[in-house]
Amino acid sequence: MAEPPSGADAGVPGDNSVAPANDRAKEDRVRERAYLIWVDEGGPQGRELDHWLRAKWEIEGGPKP
Repeated sequence: MAEPPSGADAGVPGDNSVAPANDRAKEDRVRERAYLIWVDEGGPQGRELDHWLRAKWEIEGGPKP
């Protein structure tokens, strides 16, 4: 009987199902910040991408305007 495949193949390029813990933690911080931005703006509809990009910029840094 053959052994079941091990988890060693889970990290092959193109497989986004397994992300390093660092990336997941950063994404969680971006998600929480985007939510807080949304709340601060009164919960407008249709601005999800704006909030996500602003939060990502704030968390990851970027050139100062």
